[in-house]
Amino acid sequence: MFYNENHDKIIEILEKRNYATVGYLAQNIHVSEPTIRRALKVLENNGKIKRTFGGAILSTEINKEVPLVLREQENIVQKKEIASKAISHIQDGQLIFIDASSTASYLIDKLVSFNNLTIITNSPKTSLKLSELKIKNYCTGGLLLENSVAYVGSHAEKFIEFFNADIMFFSCRGLSFNGELTDQSIEETQLRQVMLSRAKKKFMLCTSDKFGKTYSFNLCHYRDLTGIISDKTFTI
Repeated sequence: MFYNENHDKIIEILEKRNYATVGYLAQNIHVSEPTIRRALKVLENNGKIKRTFGGAILSTEINKEVPLVLREQENIVQKKEIASKAISHIQDGQLIFIDASSTASYLIDKLVSFNNLTIITNSPKTSLKLSELKIKNYCTGGLLLENSVAYVGSHAEKFIEFFNADIMFFSCRGLSFNGELTDQSIEETQLRQVMLSRAKKKFMLCTSDKFGKTYSFNLCHYRDLTGIISDKTFTI
């Protein structure tokens, strides 16, 4: 199989699966993993794919909803740094909204150092981990989005409206240089807007690779927030 045929085969597989690991591609194309990595680098330079942690996704999928399992493996060092900064805003006894974003999930382990917290989340994964750590929490329920493992919809939104949160931690896909926060999921955007309306303080947890990006649905403007917590300083 010639090198350019490898490229065609990679694209063919990604069109069927949306995402594939280097190992999966190597096994199915019958070439070595280093050969696949070289091919992915060429394809990314040509704008056809985007490399992710351990694999690749089609460029045509970038503006679509990226599965949580992929987002959890990206920018791990930066997300841990952001979580360490975020906990300085938490106090004992607070009621806190945490959305289903992968960035916000890095807060969970750090919450054990506080007393009498109550967490409200639309993430079943977050709720389960909080329960394992003996941290009081409520999960919204509602319609479960498969890719993002997040509850959304009218049931989840009405549940959020029962609470007045001291603080909210969340993330989204893009933060434009004009200060607009956007996302590709209209359902998650709507739920976050309800959370924002019921929280006294609101912090976006944002890895710097989201700076300058804009997606389909407007969430809010950075002026609506208490602050943006990132691995780099955001300026307009």
